[in-house]
Amino acid sequence: MKQLKKKSSAWFMLLTAVVTLVTGCSGGNNASAPAATPAAEATQAPAASETAPAATEAPSATPAANLNGREIRISHWWDATPVGDSEADELARERIKAVEEKYNVKIKYLNTEYWSTAEKLSSSVMASDPFAEIVRLPDGFIWGLMHGGFLTPLDDYLKDSLIDQSVIDSMRFGGDKVYGLESWYSPNDSGVFYNKRIFKEAGLKDPQQLMDEDNWNWNTMLDAAKKLTIDKNGDGKMDQYGLAGAHYVISELLIASNGGKIYDEATQKAVFDSPASMEALNFLHKLYTQDKVFKPNEGNDWEDPAKYFGEGTVAMYPGGLWEIEGRILGKMKDEWGYVYIPKGPQADKYYDPLGQTAAYAIPKGVKDADTIVKIWEDLQPFDSWQENRRLSMENILPDEASIANAMNDEGKVERVFGGRYGGLGVKDQLDKVTEKFLKGEITPSTGVAQVIGTAQAAAKKVLSGEQDKEKK
Repeated sequence: MKQLKKKSSAWFMLLTAVVTLVTGCSGGNNASAPAATPAAEATQAPAASETAPAATEAPSATPAANLNGREIRISHWWDATPVGDSEADELARERIKAVEEKYNVKIKYLNTEYWSTAEKLSSSVMASDPFAEIVRLPDGFIWGLMHGGFLTPLDDYLKDSLIDQSVIDSMRFGGDKVYGLESWYSPNDSGVFYNKRIFKEAGLKDPQQLMDEDNWNWNTMLDAAKKLTIDKNGDGKMDQYGLAGAHYVISELLIASNGGKIYDEATQKAVFDSPASMEALNFLHKLYTQDKVFKPNEGNDWEDPAKYFGEGTVAMYPGGLWEIEGRILGKMKDEWGYVYIPKGPQADKYYDPLGQTAAYAIPKGVKDADTIVKIWEDLQPFDSWQENRRLSMENILPDEASIANAMNDEGKVERVFGGRYGGLGVKDQLDKVTEKFLKGEITPSTGVAQVIGTAQAAAKKVLSGEQDKEKK
């Protein structure tokens, strides 16, 4: 593939860690990893074809507000300052300079530790001195801060917005007021990484070939995984496995791939006991306990699977695009590719889950909130986000087929909107029993029956604000 000028890692982090789903960060056993998934799903979900921002006519020109040299602080849990010499950073700096001149402000990016962000925001608001004008937050923090009255409702400031209405509506946490800012939805953020060498040595069609034949589904994945789980040296122990992963990641991916959900925002119900979801959980149980095609992790469910893939000891690793730069590039010596999560029996297309999200919020008490919203919009590359995403994918993916899959060029994959569970405690309950039934300690049906009510109660507590009242 022709190499293009590298985009900065800062842009890629913004695109993947901020505009992509990090499905792996959802598990209760993953306390060390931030639950950051970027784009949000709507309670009334937009179709996959609506994920790109619509061409919006610019509002009639009005004089920009003069904020008299004020510093506008934008907080992330990483340093988002564009300091590199890449084209992406150069364009970002140009936008910053234009904004600073237009509004007479100074833009400053804050690097706030992930787990302390919510406390820092709430305490500074209570002190009538918000620590930043714009704060990046995962939905797990937004629910509580919203109920506590620490965030500014943004509906009145988005009437002439450049943001597509479907994206604005997706920021209605709890289905009421808009509390977040997001630019667009990325079309696809999770899939299956596969080792081309392993498939070639076994004489098997690889996942891309099966996808091209419209034959990439649970059955063909399982068939390949069985044939690629082998004892190479005859010592009675498996040296190579068909799959690797963390149970709390795989459960969400399989449920979505069968057209199921873990949580339904429209009804505000935990629904991982639905037929489609249970079929996925039973399949997962079979993969682990009967087929035994998953390489056992060695104490670190979060890090081990990607490490195994990089070492070339597993054929397939379901995960997120955000993982490539830090976990695969430079560590994977074999040729590899990227495809969608295979179709489940109840699915007529490929699905990509979006169970968590993140958004930019404005703390309560920030002055000139209407102008702050406009400043944030002016900093977004609305006119070039798809081009920038493609260039970023070309930097990290190994071939044109993988890039086309990541970009969803043929529209084969659909995001599963309307199932956001981040911060509601729903997935935590499912993960507890998933871990048990994968060890053979309990059946999926028994485990789910034990926790579905608890999961529903946890969500209700957060959505009603009861949890926040107890903290006060």
